[in-house]
Amino acid sequence: MRTETEATDTPPLLIHPVGGGDLGWPPMATSPSPIDFHGGPDDRRPLRKVFDGLTETGTEIGALLLVATTNVHGPSRQPFVEHAQRMRTLLCSTEGLCGRSFPDEHVHTVQVAEPTARHSVEPMKQILTALDPDECILTSGTGSYAIGAGVLLAGIETGKPVTLLPVDATSAAYRLADLIRPHDTLRNWLLRHRFWDELAAADDTNADIWRLLAARQRADISLAEATIAHPGLRAGHLGKLTELWPTVQAAFFERLARGEALDHSLLRTWFTQRISKPTSKENAGVPVSVQRVIEDLAGELGDPEAHGGAARIKEARRRISPVPRARHAALVCDAEFIDFFEKTTPHDAHLAPPEARHRPLPSSLLVNADQWEKSDLVPTLLKERGLTPWPVLGSGDILVLMCVGMAPKNDPGDTEGHAAVRKVIDWASRHRGSLARPGRVRLRLLASDQTMDRAEAWVNLARSTAPAGALDGAVFGPFSTEPDGVTDISTAILADLGKAKPTGRYGSTSLRDVDEVLLVINSGKPVTVNGMIAAGVQWSLEAACPLRVAELGRDRALRSVIREADLTLCRLGVDARIARLASSAVRRLDTRTAWQLLSNASPSLTATRNAAAEFHGDLYGTAPLAMDTDARYALACQRLELIAHALADEPWPACYTAIESLRPGLFNWGPWKLLMQEAPALRSLNRLRNESPYAHLLDKLRDAKRTQPSTKNIRLSKTPPSRDRVVELLHQSATELRALRSAGNHSNERDQDLVARYTRLGEQLDDLGKDAR
Repeated sequence: MRTETEATDTPPLLIHPVGGGDLGWPPMATSPSPIDFHGGPDDRRPLRKVFDGLTETGTEIGALLLVATTNVHGPSRQPFVEHAQRMRTLLCSTEGLCGRSFPDEHVHTVQVAEPTARHSVEPMKQILTALDPDECILTSGTGSYAIGAGVLLAGIETGKPVTLLPVDATSAAYRLADLIRPHDTLRNWLLRHRFWDELAAADDTNADIWRLLAARQRADISLAEATIAHPGLRAGHLGKLTELWPTVQAAFFERLARGEALDHSLLRTWFTQRISKPTSKENAGVPVSVQRVIEDLAGELGDPEAHGGAARIKEARRRISPVPRARHAALVCDAEFIDFFEKTTPHDAHLAPPEARHRPLPSSLLVNADQWEKSDLVPTLLKERGLTPWPVLGSGDILVLMCVGMAPKNDPGDTEGHAAVRKVIDWASRHRGSLARPGRVRLRLLASDQTMDRAEAWVNLARSTAPAGALDGAVFGPFSTEPDGVTDISTAILADLGKAKPTGRYGSTSLRDVDEVLLVINSGKPVTVNGMIAAGVQWSLEAACPLRVAELGRDRALRSVIREADLTLCRLGVDARIARLASSAVRRLDTRTAWQLLSNASPSLTATRNAAAEFHGDLYGTAPLAMDTDARYALACQRLELIAHALADEPWPACYTAIESLRPGLFNWGPWKLLMQEAPALRSLNRLRNESPYAHLLDKLRDAKRTQPSTKNIRLSKTPPSRDRVVELLHQSATELRALRSAGNHSNERDQDLVARYTRLGEQLDDLGKDAR
């Protein structure tokens, strides 16, 4: 079971879920039969097969753990834990059981309430922690598969290696982790999430392109203006990167799903510019009176002193009738978009937890995103480098993988099977509703020769009951059910999943573009279910998307139920990539992005997620009403020092983040205006923030062009201020705030507490993501 490099001093712990086979009952028995623990030469019990196989491979066993349920289910009139106790007595007797005898202290039993993974995980974690084996061997192909799945998850959570041993093919032992190849998938995650700076650090060959795209995501055209075209970067593409409005659009759509403070401001900026600059074709279909209403609205929204943007849009909408079909006018008149604008543009919107985000995005906004993406240069730039991006706002699709077992003999109409399919579709549809855009449930059922017809019937049922366009179903298989075929099954599933190639834009039918992978653990051949799990984990790594797991079973009334499990399987590769991305996000103070990413990790990262959420609040959170002015000044200094430390090389994000971290969270509008009069460096920082493309640069350029037709007289800069100037202003602003504190609270020393916590959080995430590559 172990290689030489994995050899330990202690022989492994053999874990065996007790099932009907141990009692001499046939598979899928529905009525009780006489109990026979011993069997014979031509009727070997599962443990006899296991012991014989271990003897053949020369594998020693340090101890045996029997897992059994305390409830009464199936054909047994007694809880299986009673059968397990009788087996233990026999195993510890002189005669032994199935050819083996153990010392009393080497045979253990563990009780689980019901034959489900969720009931098995906690008891198994407790006993694995108590016994502390170096390695475990789990029998597979006998007993409840769900209990075995719970053992696997408990092994992952406790860090105990678990080898699966098929009872009918003991020479084909394997580990689930050995079927998954997480290496070389990090680039997919960086590409999907458009972490261009990190790609530049990881890919020297194309670093110049990634840096240009990173600057574009900051709405910064200065790097493109300083770059010279070359064979790998055509002049036309480079020219596009020097245009401010297309650059702001790209920044907006690439960051839209992140929900940072800067992104909410970009929404107002993008919307105002979008309705101010319709295409001539769009404007041709809009009456002059409506054009005036939209122009007036743009002017109001572009006023730095004006507030209540959503109310102004509502008033404009009231004055427009009928609604023109032009995309920019449709935005103004879309109640769904106005609601989205109202909820996401307040200064504290980004403090809401990730699960509170507005999903799906308004359809009128998605139409504009699709229009922009059709002409975006990223797919072409990546194609020239042999790469394909993901749609900027995802596909809205969810991949569901599920095995199809044999129908029970006492259910000829497959009533329970049909109910189970409906439960799965309902669960997947709920998850789909949390994505950025509407999409489809991509149902893929895995079948053997014996279950192909049942699987096809399930797919037809799903198609007939789902709303039009909401479901795409297919059957993969037939797969062999031979116990030594898990690698072949996993490989075949991955090949089927990868048949349709992605295009890099929305509308692709490729399963690589799905936004989530959902695995349904249900009864079936262990070799098929384990092959599905391995393929599902691998596909989530390839598709760079969240992985979720649910267990399909029955309640006490024997009705089909589906219960979502935790994200333990993410520890097989997904966690490290999430941690790596979260580390990058924290380092550039995209703290809500880190918080959001970590929400899709396993429980082992929960503490880190909570730390990221707390850090986000420390950077942006609203001060308690009881906090006095001196304490507010002190916290403001900490935030400014952190921004100077973390964003020294990103002048515009630094200016914007600095002001957003101070007002209105620490200083409401009235006190803020007074503060502007007393702190000249902070006043300069505020002016630079207002002249950034996230705030009012486009508004000011538009106004200047309208009042000064000769653009040569316009003094506004389309590029960010110098790094040194912004860092100096940040430090000077902190000095001004320290000077404003009461006489007894004066301090000339920089408060580095937030900087220290920022460093610790980054290091913690780096350590968690160190294996990602």
